[in-house]
Amino acid sequence: MSEIAATPTTFPPIDRGYKQAESEQPKKRRSKNKKLPKIEHYKTFKPPERDYRDTELEKFSTFISSYTEERRIETLAKPKRVPSEFQDDRRSVYWIESNPPTPGPNGVTVIVATKRVSELAQHRIPHQYKADRPSPIWPVKQTAIEQEASERIHQLSMHKNAHPQHAYDRTAYIEVSPGAKRAASTERIEMLSRPKMRQDRFGMDETEWGQYFPVSEGAKKATASGRIESLAESKRYHAMFQNEKPVQWPVDDGAMKAIASLEIQKLARPRSRTMIKDDYDPYKVPLAARRARATPRLDELCVPLPRKCRPKKAA
Repeated sequence: MSEIAATPTTFPPIDRGYKQAESEQPKKRRSKNKKLPKIEHYKTFKPPERDYRDTELEKFSTFISSYTEERRIETLAKPKRVPSEFQDDRRSVYWIESNPPTPGPNGVTVIVATKRVSELAQHRIPHQYKADRPSPIWPVKQTAIEQEASERIHQLSMHKNAHPQHAYDRTAYIEVSPGAKRAASTERIEMLSRPKMRQDRFGMDETEWGQYFPVSEGAKKATASGRIESLAESKRYHAMFQNEKPVQWPVDDGAMKAIASLEIQKLARPRSRTMIKDDYDPYKVPLAARRARATPRLDELCVPLPRKCRPKKAA
């Protein structure tokens, strides 16, 4: 480690008065030929002792700060003042704030209402209210009796007439004319006037839509050809068709008495947790698979079918 020259350490002054006091001290002369001491290691360096005035000033500032902090803590520790308008909650619903009124000297409780309450207690005065007439018959003035109506009033008093083309409702009782009585109906009208047969409406051989289509006699006596009979036969199953296997079937004695080989037991055993590899890469191809060669049969199966091969057209 390089040598470090020991220089006198200077500390920043605290206040202005300290600078003046430092300047008043006599300065010591240093010889030019005198060499400064050398320090081999930085841990052996010790700053010179500070003046007693620095310590006193620090103690005074610490005392002032602690005094102000204590005063602030005392202020914060005081409980919050309750405002003068604060009202405490009732201890119960039945708690009364004041004593109930007591009867007066006459034995009657007298409630003194304010002026505003007395005004609100008065009933509402109706505005230009006219009551109903006591009877539908009332006396008519003589001037009203002797008054003559004008032509306009006579015109307004007339009832409204119906429209000239208005036709009143026809009465239920009508008279049949003699011509209608002597008229003769045609054959078509007689056929339409007959009621519909019940068999036609509710036939036993009707379809799902309620329609009745009787089968003709010729269709009943017809004979089907060989082609129609062959088409009418149901479609047969394939020669190698096998029905679904039942859910329950008997198990062979050989299968029940069979003993699994070691390889089957090994494959049937679930994989233990310790055999699971966290760093297993499924996309990594092993070296044995890289060096393997396909058999002639595999090469034959890999070739596409000739019927599916389509030659490319030359551009």
